[in-house]
Amino acid sequence: MDSTILTLVRHGQTSANTDGLWHGSTDTRLSDTGQQQAARVAEGVRRRFVPAAIYASDLERARHTAAAIGKATGVDVQIEQGLREYDLGAWEGRPYRELLEKEDLWNRMGEDPDYAPHGGESPALVARRMGDTLRAIAERHPGQRVVCVSHGGAISIGLGVLLDGHHSKWDRLLNNCAVAELAFAPEPRLLSFNESWE
Repeated sequence: MDSTILTLVRHGQTSANTDGLWHGSTDTRLSDTGQQQAARVAEGVRRRFVPAAIYASDLERARHTAAAIGKATGVDVQIEQGLREYDLGAWEGRPYRELLEKEDLWNRMGEDPDYAPHGGESPALVARRMGDTLRAIAERHPGQRVVCVSHGGAISIGLGVLLDGHHSKWDRLLNNCAVAELAFAPEPRLLSFNESWE
């Protein structure tokens, strides 16, 4: 049987991306640029294959990116909450620089995978959620190609746990509307990363 291939797409640009703010569980819409990016990646998917399914995080920026791909390929979008971005709880909406310099967030997470800001998620929790979700989607579609539209942090953590056994092992980030392809045969193997499909 052929490998199952998950095409992972980060959502298009939002105002939080350009302003340097953390919007994990915060529901942010695509900017005009983000809408253009979504249209381009949708056309890129359409030219390469028709997916067996399209899954998206329930957050608007991912749903709208996935909707563009669905419209281009004629495939309905299925909402999958497991593809959501990392929720920082009380620290949602704060600048990245502040989280780095004032809260020392990334060092704290590196030292303690169960560390979570008040009301938010820990890296260990996000790793389990994303790893379990991506494996479950792959198992649902043996030998097929599937699109999953998610978020930068969540995809990085998911790839870390699936490919290297730990969330902290993956420190690269997809650009907005960039693509990574992951083959399950049955163990995950990275085929491509941070490609621009137009």
